[in-house]
Amino acid sequence: MNAVNGYLVVFFLAIVMCASAHAQGDSASGKSNIVLIVVDDAGLMDFGAFGGEARTPNIDQLAENGMMFTNMHASPACAPSRAMLMTGTDSHLAGVANLPEMLPEAYRDKPGYGGVLNNRVQTIATRLKEVNYNAYVTGKWHLGHDENTLPTKRGFDRSFILGASGANNYEAQGYLPMQSTAQWYADGMEVDLPDDFYSSKTYIDKIISFHQEEKNKACPFFSYIAFQAIHTPIQAPQEFVEPYRSAYKEGWDNLRLSRFEKAKELGFISQDAELNDVFPQFRKWEELSEEEQEMYSTDMAVTAGMIEAMDFHIGRYVDYLTEEDLIDNTIFIVTSDNGPEGAEYHSTVIKWALRQGYHSDFDKGGGKGYYGATGSEFANAMASPFSYFKYYTGEGGLRVPLIISGKNLPKNTKSDAFCFFTDIAPTIYDLVGLSTSANEGYAPITGKSMLPHITDPNRPIYGKDEGVGLESGNSAAYFLNGYKIVKNNIPHGDNTWHLYHLPSDPGETDDIAAEHPVLFQKMLSEFQYYATTVGVIQMPEGYSAQKEVGKKSVIAMLKSAFPFLLAIPFCLAVFFLWRMKRKQPAKYELPTIK
Repeated sequence: MNAVNGYLVVFFLAIVMCASAHAQGDSASGKSNIVLIVVDDAGLMDFGAFGGEARTPNIDQLAENGMMFTNMHASPACAPSRAMLMTGTDSHLAGVANLPEMLPEAYRDKPGYGGVLNNRVQTIATRLKEVNYNAYVTGKWHLGHDENTLPTKRGFDRSFILGASGANNYEAQGYLPMQSTAQWYADGMEVDLPDDFYSSKTYIDKIISFHQEEKNKACPFFSYIAFQAIHTPIQAPQEFVEPYRSAYKEGWDNLRLSRFEKAKELGFISQDAELNDVFPQFRKWEELSEEEQEMYSTDMAVTAGMIEAMDFHIGRYVDYLTEEDLIDNTIFIVTSDNGPEGAEYHSTVIKWALRQGYHSDFDKGGGKGYYGATGSEFANAMASPFSYFKYYTGEGGLRVPLIISGKNLPKNTKSDAFCFFTDIAPTIYDLVGLSTSANEGYAPITGKSMLPHITDPNRPIYGKDEGVGLESGNSAAYFLNGYKIVKNNIPHGDNTWHLYHLPSDPGETDDIAAEHPVLFQKMLSEFQYYATTVGVIQMPEGYSAQKEVGKKSVIAMLKSAFPFLLAIPFCLAVFFLWRMKRKQPAKYELPTIK
């Protein structure tokens, strides 16, 4: 049999297998369609159903038709979270212990710190191929973008992805001095963006086109949609921004308190919970000038508008699946990769961004070319009722929303059971009838299926003696039966371990390590065992994620300016020689004798 005939046989076998599964009924066989939606940098309370200010009717409807989880924990940084999400395996074992952009160069070759998915793990898409799924991905990938690490090499049939950690939402442009360019890839090849590109719109356009172009439509599908919303730069069409222009005029102190009270009202935290203290280096809203208040409140309006715009396009996908009679057999999983972004782009990056063609015009807030960012004070308020934000292992950096919604699943219910990002992949496997332990030759799946808890909320996801460890960028945590030890790195953390009881103290206000020394030492030992098992490496003295990004950005700006810097001494030398020549006395010339 020649190669062409061999491919034809495989092709027709795939059609027969998909048609057979369709004829038997995917619901009966457990092969539901799976839609996994990941929002970038959204805290627990950023969706409407979770108490946020932005209107998210489509996400809210999914929440009403499913189960809302209020105790889901991700990594405090995006790439490690995405690695755990895609594999069900701890980020260190998957090869993405830290963001490449935040890793000191000397650590890039360390095991587990390559910054791209390694070959020790399988992705959800790879595993779903075992049961004849079509697999599609659009949006931010950030798990590698060479010929061996793009989605087409990790089980996905079709893809349209951003390879970088972030980018302009309207055109092919980077967002940091160290990432001044951005590349998108379609089915493994670098491509140009469409003329009408807006990230949330185009990612849904592409995922719908994959369905429309699919030849094996009888097969169940897995759609992974990873939005850029609400990652910096914050950008949204102005029609989505306008309703929020005055929503944040009262500032971050007001937002922080209102979300804290809303969390109590919704039952996310206990009525006796206390609001944590503000970091001493943070400014009070009234200390800002009117212009600064306008800048920050506009950026928050754009943030809310970006969430609403994303929700609008999610609604387009829901409508498409409904029109195609696919919605009844589709399970939606909606979550975020970490807490709110708290980097100080306003003071460190905005001048560079303006030189690159971005603008910060309040009257054009949110639209094409706008460069918005939440800032640390608003990030801290968005993370309320919890402490800290992105890059830190306080609950504000880790606690993210989760919705699991679909046919035959509980509706309009909430769960406060502790769960972790590595639990999502094994839950999907459980939903479609795949074994979570049948991965011989690969790193172990460290997460647990949430399906037993979903079907019976009285069953916990983790037993009293089952702990979960986490480390990213020198910040770390260990969870055990409602208790948490946590170490937050500089500049806002003190690099010291603390012990909290989260059910009674979700804001991490009362360190009880001295009151429970035996438990504290036990959890420290458990964390050390976890760290040794997965290969956690201590970062160098004085390391911080923000400092590393800042250093690399400065180096990038110097490199880009290198030709100009070389021209300066050359021009000075020419000018010096010209001046010297002008100062020399004119030579006397003898008259010509005829």
